[in-house]
Amino acid sequence: MTVKSLFRTFSQFNVPVFQRDYSWDKQYYSKFIDDIIHGITVKDDQLETSKYFIGTMVFAGDTGDNIIDVVDGQQRLTVITILLSVISEQLLKIGEKGLATATFKYVKEKNDNDEYIRHLISDTSYPYLDSFIQSLDKKNSQTVQTDEEKNLKDTYTYFSKRLSPERIEELAKFKKVEYKEILISIRDQVLSSMVISILTPDRDNAFMIFEILNAKGKNLVSIDLIKNVLFEEFHNDPNGLESNAEIMWEKIKSNLRTRDQSVGLATFYRHYWISKYKKVTNAKLYDSFKTEIKGSDKKQKYYDFIVDLEKESRNYIAIIHPILSEDYDNRQEYRWLEQSLNALNDTFGLVQTRVALLALMDVKERKLISPKKFKEAINYIENIIFMHTGIAKKQANIYESRFSILAINLRKTQSKNNTSEIINKHLYNAFSDKELTYQEFEKGFIEQTYKKGKYNTNLLTKYIIKKIGCYFQDEELFIPNNSIEHILNEDSDYPQTMGIGNLLLLETVLNNKAGNSMYAEKKGVYLESKNKQVEKFVESYNTFSIDDIEKRSVNLSKWYYKNILKKV
Repeated sequence: MTVKSLFRTFSQFNVPVFQRDYSWDKQYYSKFIDDIIHGITVKDDQLETSKYFIGTMVFAGDTGDNIIDVVDGQQRLTVITILLSVISEQLLKIGEKGLATATFKYVKEKNDNDEYIRHLISDTSYPYLDSFIQSLDKKNSQTVQTDEEKNLKDTYTYFSKRLSPERIEELAKFKKVEYKEILISIRDQVLSSMVISILTPDRDNAFMIFEILNAKGKNLVSIDLIKNVLFEEFHNDPNGLESNAEIMWEKIKSNLRTRDQSVGLATFYRHYWISKYKKVTNAKLYDSFKTEIKGSDKKQKYYDFIVDLEKESRNYIAIIHPILSEDYDNRQEYRWLEQSLNALNDTFGLVQTRVALLALMDVKERKLISPKKFKEAINYIENIIFMHTGIAKKQANIYESRFSILAINLRKTQSKNNTSEIINKHLYNAFSDKELTYQEFEKGFIEQTYKKGKYNTNLLTKYIIKKIGCYFQDEELFIPNNSIEHILNEDSDYPQTMGIGNLLLLETVLNNKAGNSMYAEKKGVYLESKNKQVEKFVESYNTFSIDDIEKRSVNLSKWYYKNILKKV
């Protein structure tokens, strides 16, 4: 049938909560509108549409139902709705109110009781979908809050630009055709597109058809297929497990977007899975789930699985973006952890550590590791990443498998002694070959630079200088109100001045006071500093020159290797 027939046959399409969010990116929605426009031909200055096949859609419900559930096809129905809404708006802009209303009836229209009904219903994107996409008057539309809503707005904005008069005029085949007629033709091309519609009154059958259509074709990411399997088991549960699971699933998504560094559900799920069950590729996650989570009382196992996912999603976002007051009741003894996690995420930018960190958080919550051992493990991970990835710039592909083995074993521990044995074997011993020799360390260390401005290359150098400052002050935490000082003024003609041997951690007030003075004048400002490293530097250098920078870089390298990394 055609899209038009589909919309005329059923009044409303409901997207159940088990469905994934609208997630099409530009690659997909740009191809969709390209195909639609390409399918329109011009013959004797007249526009003609062609048959365009959209694919198969699966629905659950009866033929006479006004509302049917969308089991497979939500992404396409959403993008069709967005495109029809954009066409309606463009028609309205050129004064074609009647045509705009006629087009918009496929988005929203009045029923026999004079009540507005939305043809596409989605709880996850409500009220944004209703107030922005499914409304011609957008002045009261909701602000974007979620990734799904951002995707909706991005698609709408893209379609609006593509269908603007200016962009349409760029298409040679439409040169002699009125803009209004082009919009009508694009609308008709969408509505005349063909779709294979599968409707089954048995929702369980719909789930099965959905799985068959998608499991082999890889049209969906693994988490979407897994979600389908989970909610299929909860369907029509007499004890309300379905609604409870829906609430829990929404909590998972909410947890992952509650902070500045929100993360996708698929990314979290894979890290969770290989941290607890088995190291597999993205493509194998679905099969692995079906293999691992099975046995008697499947319904309860599935529900417990979702509950565990929700708990772990809270730990996951706390690893990515720790907030002391929320995650650790503002307990100051965890400030070191907040600092280490921020370094792993922001300075080193390595996501693979999350696999191990999830498991370490788990044994900590189960009180199967002492605070001292927990801290040692986190610090070791931080130092390994610093050396192997930060200093040596070696590939990170070795981490995931090793961290997965460590994590899965930690999940099985039942005693503190066993935890210590696992950490010794699968962390300290397993990564010992990635610890740098001094020669390797020095080579990478002396290459570190820092220049004024926001540069990614500054991050590691700033981390090193802050660590040195902490050591001299006998402080564990980075010292506040301090900044990076170039001893000799930064000069692009002398790249050495940006090298690590030319840097100090200095109170920001004094840094500003020193300005671009010569070293002889800066020394007087340095003497006002309370930083012991600065005091020691002034004692050691009566004068300081370009030649001293390289020598000091090497000396700092030896000092850091011995005192911070505790290597000999």
